[in-house]
Amino acid sequence: MTEEIKPMTFADKWHAEKLLKKAKKKARKQMQAKGYSHSEATKMVKQAVNRVAGRPIQRAAGRGG
Repeated sequence: MTEEIKPMTFADKWHAEKLLKKAKKKARKQMQAKGYSHSEATKMVKQAVNRVAGRPIQRAAGRGG
């Protein structure tokens, strides 16, 4: 099975960025509701996103290869 990798269209990229921005805002708002300041919450959300984005993709066990 070969997967064809096609480049993202402008619309796909826009929707992905919009979704990420919305998720980050929601996470920041939740942190602020728990008592963190705006700047602390922003820094923590940014660190979490960078930690997830910087990690290599892991395959599920048992996929062979």
